[in-house]
Amino acid sequence: MSFTIVWPLVSYLVCGGVAGMLLWTVRLGVRARAAALMGLLLCASKFTCFAAFGGDPFVPELPEALILVWNTAHAGLFLALFLLPPALLVRWAVRRFAGRDCPRWLWLVLLPLLAWGLAVRGIWNGRKAPEVVEETLVFENLPAELDGYRILQISDIHASPASRRARTEAIVRRANECAPDLICLTGDFADGQSSRQFRNIEPIRDLKAKDGVLAVTGNHEYYFDASSWLARYWSMETVRFLDNEWVAPRPGLVVAGVSDPGCLTVGLVAPDPARAFARAPEGAFRILLQHRPFVDYGELSGRMPKSAWDLQLSGHTHGGIFPPMVPVVGAFNRGYCRGTYEGVRSWHDVLHVSNGVGLWAGFPIRLCNDASMTLITLRRK
Repeated sequence: MSFTIVWPLVSYLVCGGVAGMLLWTVRLGVRARAAALMGLLLCASKFTCFAAFGGDPFVPELPEALILVWNTAHAGLFLALFLLPPALLVRWAVRRFAGRDCPRWLWLVLLPLLAWGLAVRGIWNGRKAPEVVEETLVFENLPAELDGYRILQISDIHASPASRRARTEAIVRRANECAPDLICLTGDFADGQSSRQFRNIEPIRDLKAKDGVLAVTGNHEYYFDASSWLARYWSMETVRFLDNEWVAPRPGLVVAGVSDPGCLTVGLVAPDPARAFARAPEGAFRILLQHRPFVDYGELSGRMPKSAWDLQLSGHTHGGIFPPMVPVVGAFNRGYCRGTYEGVRSWHDVLHVSNGVGLWAGFPIRLCNDASMTLITLRRK
């Protein structure tokens, strides 16, 4: 079953659960219950209405303000689902120990205000200009000439009708202000058809770093007209996309990149770090760019990579979106969700997973997890 069908279906199931619990918990008249149910159904109908009036359930061609309002309404519905269990627990405790029920306004006013207030905050956190998070990584085998080398990692921009050209330009300005030695882009640049959305991601052409801008594709590059997107990306003169290949930005440093496994859907060669690092200089510090934190290469190619790398830069997880979702997102990525992990695999030393700078249309909020790009400084131990 298509994901574009499954996710909206999940949305309606969540709506039914929230509506059932709310209407069961609060004593309301028939008309009030009907009005509440209609409101919740309207919140849940985002994907259906996007598909009907905007042409796509995730990337509708609608006014940006309308998309943001509906995203907020829908996100508030999901957050209400997470808030209901603790609210019901509070209600039980009040009944059990105080001998009375919670006042009706607690359910009719406070809970909705909290849920949709968090939704507004979460979408604002995802849309505001991403912050720059500085991190220092120390390696024993780092060549002396690379001590202090600065890499800016940008991931998951997700340019779309809800995150247009102006936001991408703001990301580019903030990145260029960092004046890094190298910029690495780790996938998921845009959502939608390239003919309509390329202008929203095009400002990445203006990224500037001393040793250039390197990039790899993410899974979202293969959800729409993949061949057209790849042709546009690979034609960029200022951004070098790596596909099972390496470059040496400066002596002693090798950066390799692999495409996302989604490339198999358009007939490209499977990602293979061993092939990507083939014939790379021995003794150089090796960095791998890969969109997903974990890829089972044995499943893709029948073998694990023979080569080793010192640092892997990935994205994809959006930092777990918000705290209750972190273990869920981590479960789909072998536990890797956000930040730096050391000694996690036998064939590389350090993995850094970026929070990302954008929002996914399916669940467009960020709470306790601001959009960010990472400025990594390499240090020799």
